[in-house]
Formats: sequence, C-alpha cells, structure tokens
Amino acid sequence: MEKAAVRALNKTALWLKTQAAKEISEEKKIKLTVMRKRLRIFKAKTSRLDVLMRANLYDIRVSAIGKMRQTRKGAKVGKHKFIGGFMATMPRGNSGVFRREGRTALPIQEVKLGLEPEASKIIKELVNYETEGIFEKYFERELNYIVKV
Repeated sequence: MEKAAVRALNKTALWLKTQAAKEISEEKKIKLTVMRKRLRIFKAKTSRLDVLMRANLYDIRVSAIGKMRQTRKGAKVGKHKFIGGFMATMPRGNSGVFRREGRTALPIQEVKLGLEPEASKIIKELVNYETEGIFEKYFERELNYIVKV
C-alpha cells in the first residue's frame, strides 16, 4: 500500500512538472527546455510520504530564451522584441541583450524577462484543482499492479 502511494506521488509530481513547464512556456513564449531546467522535484520515499517541487521563477536572462538578432529599432530574441536593446559581448565573454539605463554610454543593464506573477498562478491552479484527480488515477493503477504481482 505504501509503495503504491510513493509511486503514485512521484508520477503525479512528474505530471505536475511537465504540465507546469508546458503552460508557463506557452504563456511566456519561451523554450520548453528552459522551463524544464527551472523546475525541480524531490521525490517521495517510503520514509517520507511527500513530494517537493522547487520552481526557480526568478527573471530569465533574455539571451537564454532563444536566438538573438539585432534590428534597427532594438533587439529581437525568439518571439520577443526589445526596443532600445542591443546585442553585445562583454569582456568576460558572455553575450546578451543589454539596455542603457540613462542617456550616457555606460550604465547598461542586461535585459531580463519576468516570470513571477503568471508562473506562480499557473502552478497554484494546477496544484489546487488538478493534482487530486491525477493522483487518484495513478494510485488506483499502482494498487492494481501490486495486487496482480
């Protein structure tokens, strides 16, 4: 019984991770692989019957989203346009899209894309409304498997 619960919890957590990554990447128009790397699962064991999912929802550097292109008005990365932004390679070798903070040349800041309000809302909705049904489905399946074997 306990083994079935652990397996069902872990499968539910994996389902939650894939669904959350899929919905957030569609919402924010970023690559799915970028979101998958930012979600992490700590699986359940027979000694600890709970699953933790850690979501790194800090701002993403725009250069990690996709291919960068310089345009007349600014820079374009994937499906996002950044007016006033420019591509540059820093002395240490990291390249990205930057934007000037003032009128002078040097205070520049790397452009980042925020995930926070939408991403946490998507994860919260998935946890509150859909995980129970998914867990029940997986739990029944695992119980049937254990009974057969």
